[in-house]
Amino acid sequence: MTRPDKTGLEPARPSQPSWGDYAGEGIWSYHATNREIRELAMPARVRDLMTRVAEGYVERLPALYTDWSLDDPRGQWEAFPEQQVFRVTTVKRRVWYARYGLLSSWNHETHSWLWAWAFPKDWKMPAGVVAPAWALHREAARKGWAAGLEPSLLVNEGEAMRLACLAAHVSGLPLIYRARVNAVNTQFFVLEQPVWAS
Repeated sequence: MTRPDKTGLEPARPSQPSWGDYAGEGIWSYHATNREIRELAMPARVRDLMTRVAEGYVERLPALYTDWSLDDPRGQWEAFPEQQVFRVTTVKRRVWYARYGLLSSWNHETHSWLWAWAFPKDWKMPAGVVAPAWALHREAARKGWAAGLEPSLLVNEGEAMRLACLAAHVSGLPLIYRARVNAVNTQFFVLEQPVWAS
């Protein structure tokens, strides 16, 4: 699915870590300023919760993608941050809208994940757009989930999806959508129940 230039957010490419032992497995904390990289402890209860939640979303998402034409790459999506509205125009020219939240930006080359609550202030993201990421952050603080407290992580694609599923679950939102927004960055969105406009 393509995107016109409406979101206005194309994070700068983070520098590739050249230290530490990250090999594409697990969830790692990544601090560029102090050059620290370490694997986060994942207690069994957290791993089990993430697995259970992700399995539920993975089971439901294919049907939702089909129902809402998100599985057709010929469609077009647009995000309007100021209105917190996500719009999809299907290949058949049908349009639907949903309120959305932005969870993160993930770089598929460096595997760096930046939570939306940690986006630099000069990106000027409206509070409503990053509210689901903040909801996960608050729940992580209450329950001691390190992966939701660290602003920047190193994760593979599977772990990125599991983090997105956990954030969607905490926010109570049914849809997760990930879309490449430039050559190296993918953004993870959560959406409320869509409504057809045409």
